[in-house]
Amino acid sequence: MLVPTVSTVIFLFLTVLLLRVINATGQNDILPLSGDELPENTPMVSIIVPMRNEQRNAKRCLESLLSQNYPIFEIIAIDDRSEDNTLRILKELASKHSNLKVVEGKPLPKDWVGKNHAIWQGVQYAKGEWLLFTDADTVSDPNMLPSVINYVVKNNIDMLSISPFQILETFWERVIQPVIFCSIHYAFSRKKVNDPRSKTAAANGQFILIKRSVYQELGGHLAIKDKIVEDFALAKLVKERGYRLIVLRGIKLVKTRMYTSFSEIWEGWTKNLFLGIGKKWGLLLYFTITLFLWGSAPFILLGWSIFGFFYTQINPTSLLITLTEGLVLFTLVTYNAWSCTRFFRLPSYYAFTFPLGISIYIAIILSSAYKVVSGKGVTWKGRRYRLQELE
Repeated sequence: MLVPTVSTVIFLFLTVLLLRVINATGQNDILPLSGDELPENTPMVSIIVPMRNEQRNAKRCLESLLSQNYPIFEIIAIDDRSEDNTLRILKELASKHSNLKVVEGKPLPKDWVGKNHAIWQGVQYAKGEWLLFTDADTVSDPNMLPSVINYVVKNNIDMLSISPFQILETFWERVIQPVIFCSIHYAFSRKKVNDPRSKTAAANGQFILIKRSVYQELGGHLAIKDKIVEDFALAKLVKERGYRLIVLRGIKLVKTRMYTSFSEIWEGWTKNLFLGIGKKWGLLLYFTITLFLWGSAPFILLGWSIFGFFYTQINPTSLLITLTEGLVLFTLVTYNAWSCTRFFRLPSYYAFTFPLGISIYIAIILSSAYKVVSGKGVTWKGRRYRLQELE
């Protein structure tokens, strides 16, 4: 009787989880608006873009920002001690555009994370009523700025973070990234994040728009200078102080290609994942087991029921129940994988790579935990951050 009982528990747990994941991937977007729909007294916006070794992305990102259909904005690009041609590219663009300012970053202080330090330097030059922090690997629609400003002003929002559309081109991007983003949508429900009564706080550091007065009252990036997962840290401060935080999808406003290779995916997510769950071993165990069951439980249940039918004396009714549960879970997992691949506009056959993606995801999580706890630290953009520096 034990096996059917265990299978039923697994079945119920995964059914609830998969339905939540499917629901999370279908949440609303901010839609593009034209500049004609802007509110009166249009506020000035300072767009701050930290860059380190971004020669591949810098020009494309900044040209998309310079093309915004918005009457009053400035762009502040911070070269964070790049070791490639990023600074030269920035200066060439700035020579042609008066609203683009280039800041040459100072050496990184010992107790700062690089991105936070770069943004903080850029803020010192900002004149806008609103501050927009966006990454160098993003490309913005021309109506991005009027759309988000219209949204925050009309809805009285203090901080808005949107999730860009993720461009996935290589095999490993298409195998790993959908699994990770689907799990993040499950773990940090936007419904809870957007509920002021909930303590759940999250944001996407690729795009954060915050009212300057709120940012200053919180202490800005100085208050989170040692946080690797700075987007979550800033979101937490916003909610703790009673300000209104909203996180939505913005796949028609901004797109990005985070990583271009397996090694970049591994390094990037290893940096974030264990710290993103607050270095909590209980959550690490929960996510690892959940991911394992997500990728394997349907096949285990189906395999056990078939094996039991031919080679054991287990009650046929129990085997039928286990077989039914396995089939239902297989259907849900397949639909979940298919819906994720469809959302990322991938060929449908990538749904069958989900078990592989989940396996690699588990390995990344465990590697992230090991690097933090062992004191080896994590690396990013050629810099190493060790345990005593990480939060």
